[in-house]
Amino acid sequence: MTNIRPEGKCPVCFGSFKFDKRRGFICPAHLTTPQRYSIRPFYKGERITRGTTFDGKTIRTLADALILLRQFKDEKDRRVLDITKWKSKLKIEYAFKHLIWKWYQEKEDLMNRGKLARGYVPKLRTYITNYYEPFFKGIDVREILSCKDFARQLNKSPKYQKNILDALCSFFRWLRDEERLIQTIPVFPKIEVPEYEPQTASKDVRLAFLQLIAENELEHIPILTYLIHQGCRPSEVRALMGDCIEGDQVAYRRNFSGRRLVEHTKTKRIRYNYLFPETRAVLPRVFPKQFVFTHGNGRPYSEDFLNEIYKRTMQKFNEKYGTALDMPLYEFTKHSFGTQFINEHPEHEKLLQEWFGHTKPEMTRRYAKLKVVDAFRKLDNVERIGSKQVVEGVKTP
Repeated sequence: MTNIRPEGKCPVCFGSFKFDKRRGFICPAHLTTPQRYSIRPFYKGERITRGTTFDGKTIRTLADALILLRQFKDEKDRRVLDITKWKSKLKIEYAFKHLIWKWYQEKEDLMNRGKLARGYVPKLRTYITNYYEPFFKGIDVREILSCKDFARQLNKSPKYQKNILDALCSFFRWLRDEERLIQTIPVFPKIEVPEYEPQTASKDVRLAFLQLIAENELEHIPILTYLIHQGCRPSEVRALMGDCIEGDQVAYRRNFSGRRLVEHTKTKRIRYNYLFPETRAVLPRVFPKQFVFTHGNGRPYSEDFLNEIYKRTMQKFNEKYGTALDMPLYEFTKHSFGTQFINEHPEHEKLLQEWFGHTKPEMTRRYAKLKVVDAFRKLDNVERIGSKQVVEGVKTP
């Protein structure tokens, strides 16, 4: 049809819409219709493009496009046409680049108010700068019907691809639900991510590790002992203060999010745990608003420094016992604690869920999986066969 153009493509085949005298613009194969239109009349040899009415509403139907086009022709015939009024200005409010940073700013504001993790939002900036902007630069968000081509050019691991695509999908949901700029979310490919199996270390391995800490890093015995025996998030342990400890009970009420201390835990709930005797024996006496675990001149542990101590000692452990242990601190402490507990007390899965503060039992099962062979050994009341116990392929000392 002359001077009227359907915007976008068929959401099924991504083909162009064709004009049918009886049905208007339509995809012949899938019978889908456009969600937006624009009028494109000429004036003094110049093509005029307009995709909205004068009250700012998008042209959604062919009938609305015809009405606007007739108004243009009428004003032109009556010689009252103000061409500056009809020319569409660059719709920055639909530009991907403008909107993705507006969305990011909202996320950053939520982070500053403690509503989002401080480790998550900086990742969004990386995704925007390195992946979203270069691919979608200069594109109207209403024209993005599929993100499959975007996904195909990501030369990353399945897990990292999924993270990038999940954040992008969140952006499009924001466009649809909060900004009301699009009606449907683009098509996203399904990324299969292999299930990650966390490594674990036996109790004997962890105790031998603590012995090396005592021999080489004596100052750091308290915090490592706590992490190994209590099975909790390192960020919450680093944030513990004197007002969290009462007798044989600890209350997790703070957390380090990134490098910032925040007055809530990761789950936003205060969680209470029992303090084991081995832990109570190493706890220093501190005032209510002092950090429980410090080093040097009373500084709290940073994530980087704590990991440095752990990796340094793990290297000495491997050299001493001829092992090849290589797992994050989180798995060596929390995962290993959970796996040990669920194997010793498989009937107490709910108790472990409360200990970890998981809202869903699926999280507990993922972090602390019951080892079937070990469970049947326990039922049969036998020890492992062999002169040396082997845990996750690592010989214990």
